[in-house]
Amino acid sequence: MTTTSFTIDPKTDQTLERLKQHYGVATKAEVLRKAIALLNVAARHEQPDGSLIICQGSHDLKIVMR
Repeated sequence: MTTTSFTIDPKTDQTLERLKQHYGVATKAEVLRKAIALLNVAARHEQPDGSLIICQGSHDLKIVMR
């Protein structure tokens, strides 16, 4: 396994900490792995205009990724 290190600003660190608790994982690296997996799914289903549509009941949410 390759080890990579980088600096994370305090706001992002707090977000990672909250997500770590939410998903019940032990490390921020696990949160980042989940985030990368989700971004990979998003990239595969991205619309030509760079957006994603998330369907939630009768409401659709359009997210522009680019």
